[in-house]
Amino acid sequence: MRRILFSLLLIFFSHSVFSQQINLIKKLDSTKTKTIRIDKRITIKTFDGEKFKGEFQVLDEDKIIVQEQEVKLDNIMMISGFVQSNSKDRALGIGLSVGAGLVFPVAVYYFLGGIAWGFTNGIFVGATLLVFDLLLAYAGTTMMGVIPRRFSTLNWEIEISARPAPIQLPVPVD
Repeated sequence: MRRILFSLLLIFFSHSVFSQQINLIKKLDSTKTKTIRIDKRITIKTFDGEKFKGEFQVLDEDKIIVQEQEVKLDNIMMISGFVQSNSKDRALGIGLSVGAGLVFPVAVYYFLGGIAWGFTNGIFVGATLLVFDLLLAYAGTTMMGVIPRRFSTLNWEIEISARPAPIQLPVPVD
């Protein structure tokens, strides 16, 4: 039983020991960085017009593999993926999404009430609230990491870095 438990722990932590991640650094402000989640798929569009979609693997510092094709980092025009968010981003995203859910019935009431009673100002207020409500919902789900974000290499630099292991486990030799 002990060996099975140890083997499961070794498998669980070995993924994080050898995994590498894609970091995106804002060109105008190098303090703003984003990290693409390892467990999600990415979409890459190259300057040659090719499009790759799938899970990625890091080959070396200059190349990644997507759909069993090598892609040079210098050739990437756009990269889209799920951004790894911290707890503050998730909390703010949940707050924005809940706020959007609370505003939605009011916006629909004003919009439909304006149509039913013939008030053009009600239609305008309801439509404006609906547009801002959709923007709030989009911002909230993006901050939580639910919707993938698209990054252009015009504004972002791509960097590959190794993630350090949280725990080093000794490997038993029998």
